Amino acid sequence: MKINTGDLPGFYFLLKNFKLMIMKNIFIPMVAIAALSVVYSCKGKNKEAASDVSTTQEPAKKEEAPSSTPANEPKSYTVTFSPDTVLLGKNKEALVKIKNAKAIALQDPDGKDEGIELTFDLDVTNKAKVGGDNFFFRTDNFRLTLDNNQNTTEASGNSGTVKAESTSEITGIKYKIPAGARPKTLNLFHDETRASVSVELK
Repeated sequence: MKINTGDLPGFYFLLKNFKLMIMKNIFIPMVAIAALSVVYSCKGKNKEAASDVSTTQEPAKKEEAPSSTPANEPKSYTVTFSPDTVLLGKNKEALVKIKNAKAIALQDPDGKDEGIELTFDLDVTNKAKVGGDNFFFRTDNFRLTLDNNQNTTEASGNSGTVKAESTSEITGIKYKIPAGARPKTLNLFHDETRASVSVELK
């Protein structure tokens, strides 16, 4: 077969154009697919980042408020002793401080008023210097005067020896106040001496 050399430049030109067309037809779709995949992957990452941000920025749940006091809790009173500290003893050696006072209204199972239970503790300090005399302190000789001028003794109490230049705690002093009455004065006794403090319930 004879080839006309005069036609070779035209043949090469056609062949070159044909290759370019094929490359364009392959390259353009590949570029388009790559671009679309990049766009979708970026969108996916943005969604994940947004979900991460929304998760981290989600406000913490408020803690539930503690439950309110039950409505059937016994009625209580604020107790005030005035003064709350007294000196007792012939040599004023016993410094007595009243503390932890509480008062609770009492009722029977049918809701009937059964009066008030008054409780308190004492800090008793022996003011004698080290080497001085110890003393024995008791609460069963105390008297609680009510607003009807009746005196009542403790339902339970305590006692103990107080060493020189030291303080002892005497706990668990309890009075039962009859229904319809209120405490007015607490009378404390020690070593044939007496001190009175007023009592108020609110």
